Amino acid sequence: KQRKAINAFLCLSPDQEFDTLKAQILQKISEKLKPKTLAYENYSVEWYIPRLQTATLALSSADDYKFLLEHALKREALTVNIVIHVLPTSKHRRDHNESGDENQSNDGGSENSSSEDDKPKKKSKKDKKSKSVVETILNEKITSKIVQLQNRWLCSKAGCSSNHCFIHPEHPDHFPLGHEQLSVWASAWNKDNDLADLETPPNHPKFNFIPGRKSGVSPLLQRRLAERNQPTTGHASSPVINFNIPPDLIALFRPPGEIHDVQNVNNAPTATITSDQASLMPAGAQLGPDLSLDDFCAQYSLSDDIRSKLHENGYTGTETLSFIIVVELKEMGFKFGEVAAMKAALRRWSIL
Repeated sequence: KQRKAINAFLCLSPDQEFDTLKAQILQKISEKLKPKTLAYENYSVEWYIPRLQTATLALSSADDYKFLLEHALKREALTVNIVIHVLPTSKHRRDHNESGDENQSNDGGSENSSSEDDKPKKKSKKDKKSKSVVETILNEKITSKIVQLQNRWLCSKAGCSSNHCFIHPEHPDHFPLGHEQLSVWASAWNKDNDLADLETPPNHPKFNFIPGRKSGVSPLLQRRLAERNQPTTGHASSPVINFNIPPDLIALFRPPGEIHDVQNVNNAPTATITSDQASLMPAGAQLGPDLSLDDFCAQYSLSDDIRSKLHENGYTGTETLSFIIVVELKEMGFKFGEVAAMKAALRRWSIL
């Protein structure tokens, strides 16, 4: 049976203690769910602020509550969403096993009596209970691995937006780990150690933009890198046959009006497009020093919006920035002034 979410409202004051908050949350749980045993440790409590702190963070200690208040008061957020999940316990699993044994003994006679019937059989309650037991055990394993990941990647950096961050061994930038990232990581790790482990996140879209990870390169940039690294051959793989037909012979098969139009087209001036019109790099310039994306933006005074757009599209440093053309910047949503700023930065960085 699919569980249904229940909503409730809670008014808090910033001067309240964490124990007071826990008591009010437990009171709401008691009113809505009416559990037999009421304990804060039996629930997973997380919070987030819409449009400000989108990744869910734990609310299990006084330090977590202090961090929540700092976020909410600093940005004047009047609404904080608190998400509560019931944690699976060993008692739940034992209840499932006992109910499964009872159903097995009760359903044994009905299965034997219906074996003589040709009518299709429905799924027995035993199968449904067994499936729920397996799902409960699986959830416990994933929850255990989430706890291990939270302990391993606990972030102690001052001013960081997340309590848990992954740090690539070859890159100093933090990658925040929210509830979705931790769940995907734990599920992949539980499935196979070759897919992920405590130190290595899985190859999943949720982790595409980890700083320093090659798989975070955008498809557009991957295509351009592949074109650059593609080896060129000195001759074609198939023969090329050229036919030279005199213009006078072609004119015999054209109506009189078309001959005049073709002459006008042939005499019309042709527009040429040079490489410096489409590329951000000056014509004939050589590559400058190898810089990371953050160092490049800081050194040449590029805005945070420009750095964010480049980071979201998988650009990690000057090695990949040198391939950008104006059309690609427009596809990424760059403004005219931002395009000009990118041109000026690459001109100053390159060696003429």
